[in-house]
Amino acid sequence: MSGVQHNAHEAAARIAARAAALPGAVRREMLVQGGRVAVRMRELAPKAQSLLANSIRPVLEGDTVAIRPAMPYAGWRERGTRPGPIPRFEDPAATDLVRWLERRAFAGTRTPRRGSRAAAGRSRELRDRYEGLAWHIRRRGTQATPFVEPTARELAGSVAQALRRVVLASSGAGGTS
Repeated sequence: MSGVQHNAHEAAARIAARAAALPGAVRREMLVQGGRVAVRMRELAPKAQSLLANSIRPVLEGDTVAIRPAMPYAGWRERGTRPGPIPRFEDPAATDLVRWLERRAFAGTRTPRRGSRAAAGRSRELRDRYEGLAWHIRRRGTQATPFVEPTARELAGSVAQALRRVVLASSGAGGTS
């Protein structure tokens, strides 16, 4: 038998197999890197109640992994607030802030019996503390505690390198798969 022999069909099959494996490998690596980013973001997040830090999770959304806090006040913690009005003590919109203040003000103390003098005194003290905090926020705002932006700056390069390594490994250019 004369002629040229080749293995182009075998090489094409290997390339097709690697190409088919690439999306899955990239998705897995994106979830791994998303987990790394979420851990670092949790470390940097303010932890007054740990609600904000515990709400940070990587979520696969189509072809992207979103890592963001689920608490509605996360943006205010990240950027701070300008001076301005906040809801009054009795307003339902102030409930979260009142609860936070109550935990801070009365940590380690027993809750008095409902309707007692002690309960009334505690309620007055909580209201007074809330009004003091509201006065401060109305005049000075709140300080920013950035945790998203520093995490993005810190890990952007290493995440991009990890994804690049996976793509190169799957294509056969940077290793074996």
